[in-house]
Amino acid sequence: MIMKHLSRSCLVAGLGLACSVGQAATGYVDNSESSIVRTGYGDCVHTQRWSVPNAIAECDPEIVAARDAVEVAAVEVFIRTERNPVHLETDTLFGFDSDRLTDSGKTLLDDMVGNLTAATLLEQKIQITGYADRIGDDTYNLELSKRRAAAVRDYLVSKGVVPSFIEMKGLGESNPVVNCEDKRGAALIDCLAPNRRTEIEFSAMEVIEVKEEVPVKPK
Repeated sequence: MIMKHLSRSCLVAGLGLACSVGQAATGYVDNSESSIVRTGYGDCVHTQRWSVPNAIAECDPEIVAARDAVEVAAVEVFIRTERNPVHLETDTLFGFDSDRLTDSGKTLLDDMVGNLTAATLLEQKIQITGYADRIGDDTYNLELSKRRAAAVRDYLVSKGVVPSFIEMKGLGESNPVVNCEDKRGAALIDCLAPNRRTEIEFSAMEVIEVKEEVPVKPK
């Protein structure tokens, strides 16, 4: 074994090559100890399998540096716009037999207005639906529900919402939230308060920016 190893070492030396101790790498000539073989000038010896992707810094530092720089720069960043659905809902309550907004109702609408008037929104649509409780005449309650929807519309417009975005309707005592079958008198009026409402449903498309990294194919 000793003679065989010495003979190989002498053969390498006779070709003007030297051996470098280290782990063998793809595309490089190695000796019996898996060390990369170098020329008398210190250059690593390549095999036919050598290519730039296989280059190692120990042997080809300039090639590795250039290759890694290209890999880092081989990603382009794009900013694209995207349409994102926006949906908001709120209820506004009214006093008994009244179409005047309560203070708490105005507060709810004020909180909503900032979203309704955002400059980045497209295709805005606001649906206002007014309701009444079941106390009183059906026809009267239907008209009352319409006036409640109109009150909400007028308030939103006064705060800067574009009128053409708004659609409204009144549905009278339809779709009650509570029934209160066991209540009478003042207790019934208090119990039915959730039915004296307007429902506001807002939908739009929001324009947002999305960052994308796209790999660049090497030329």
